[in-house]
Amino acid sequence: MADDGWYEDGDMVREAARARRVAWLGMSLVTCLFGAVVLAVAALVLFFALALTVMD
Repeated sequence: MADDGWYEDGDMVREAARARRVAWLGMSLVTCLFGAVVLAVAALVLFFALALTVMD
């Protein structure tokens, strides 16, 4: 970012902290969604394995 006097030092520190929080929240959300997908796929695999066992 160009040093044009628009941001004071405190504003840049505050913006950087905000950007870190947003990035952390975004990655947490992505990780949570990925975990939910993995659990859903595992549940489907178990369901179909049980269905195949019952049909035999």
